[in-house]
Amino acid sequence: MNLVLIGTFKQERDADNVNTFIDKIVEQAAKDEAYDISRSAPEDQRFSDDMLSLLRANRAYSLSPTDLEQFALDHSIDRDGNRITVRTEEADLSAFIKVFVEAGARVEIFSAHDYPEDKSKQD
Repeated sequence: MNLVLIGTFKQERDADNVNTFIDKIVEQAAKDEAYDISRSAPEDQRFSDDMLSLLRANRAYSLSPTDLEQFALDHSIDRDGNRITVRTEEADLSAFIKVFVEAGARVEIFSAHDYPEDKSKQD
């Protein structure tokens, strides 16, 4: 898909907090083998205790166990000031969108196939 997601935050501090939070989710998702959650039986689609603690500590209440798979899949994250850019070949970015919007970001999504120029530098 070659999708690009850009979150523009009101302050650099907000972007820094979200970037740190995403790093922690990615690390915990890898430990939890989150890439398998969506393939599990519905009754087995649960947060680990460590992930649940992390989500509660960051007041991230909109994420579901199946959303965590997105953090375990291949993506790149770049931060520049008050902007965070996520690039991925995956079709679903809803978990990242939830985290960005909950933190008050303005969100832009586009295909780098259709818009190959780096839109994060434009305004």
